[in-house]
Amino acid sequence: MKRVRRGFRGRPVAMASLIILAILYGGMITAEFISPYRPTTVFRDHVYHPPNLTFYSPQLGFGPQIQERVLVDQLNWRYARVSGRYHRVELFVRGPEYRFFGLFRSDLHLFGVNAPYVPGGTTWEEGGRNMPVFVFGADHMGRDLFSRVWHGARISLTIGFVGITISLTLAIALGGLAGYYGGKFDWFVMRFAEFVILIPGLYLILFLRSVLSRDLDSGQSFMLITVILSFVGWPGSARLIRGMVHAIKREDFIAAAQLDGIPPLVIVFRQIIPQMASILIVSITLGIPGFILGETVLSYLGLGIVDPAVSWGSLLNREISTLNNLRNFPWFLYPGLFLLLTTLAFNLIGDLLRDLFDPYYREKKIGS
Repeated sequence: MKRVRRGFRGRPVAMASLIILAILYGGMITAEFISPYRPTTVFRDHVYHPPNLTFYSPQLGFGPQIQERVLVDQLNWRYARVSGRYHRVELFVRGPEYRFFGLFRSDLHLFGVNAPYVPGGTTWEEGGRNMPVFVFGADHMGRDLFSRVWHGARISLTIGFVGITISLTLAIALGGLAGYYGGKFDWFVMRFAEFVILIPGLYLILFLRSVLSRDLDSGQSFMLITVILSFVGWPGSARLIRGMVHAIKREDFIAAAQLDGIPPLVIVFRQIIPQMASILIVSITLGIPGFILGETVLSYLGLGIVDPAVSWGSLLNREISTLNNLRNFPWFLYPGLFLLLTTLAFNLIGDLLRDLFDPYYREKKIGS
């Protein structure tokens, strides 16, 4: 742990990545609180509405506020700013009711326009006008993209941890036992792993998802995608673990454990696997982005998460359907930005951990 702390202090980029991940996962857990609206709330008068958050106006001075806009071209969905019409954005306002952490009922939100909320989740009234806060703009149905991004993070970020857990468990069980026992079992496991690796991962994922039923709800789709990604991801780690177990089992302390009559499974999981802890940590940090990107690809192609559930991949699929949409409504790229930040952060942290636990690591590379 001292080496890890030293490493993060010596690499500000890795420290910034750790902070970014902490913010993303913290926002994912408290999505209802930091989001001003539900992900399914529709503002029918604000379809394709651009971001309206600003921090200065002659009327209200400095501070977070929104400026009213009116639709002037419905064909191209062009909005014009209304001069002098600003509304203060306040912290800790009342809004749609939710259960905080799934336990406590609350209607407190981090920010919003302090105006009476109309039951039904469709409007905020401010002086007789609907003026929602669109930090990231609105989509093709008038839904707040900021709220949808944070709610979508729950699937996109969770699937990384769940997927790597299943994949690494398979890799440790099959690779570890194959390396320990050897023989025919080792040959069978390695040939099967090589067969899976032989098929390009993306093609295999698309094939498995397309041949399975599409009539699934959000929970079933989530579990199905996780299982598919885990099945595709375990062979590489299994081969690495098998090679390390094959070398470690020749050590004297393993021979002593065998003479004491300790069961092979106990030897593998309690004495051999802990010797590879550093390698497993690196595999986790570098593997999670792969699962997140895999879910994104499936959802972008329409084979993943479907309405009413939302993920970053499904947001990209629904909003960036044409180049014209991307050119006219550039705020639709925000889910892609979150995806890019998450992937880079995990990879930078994985690079640091790889260098720290490299047997040829030199202390001067990280700094004192």
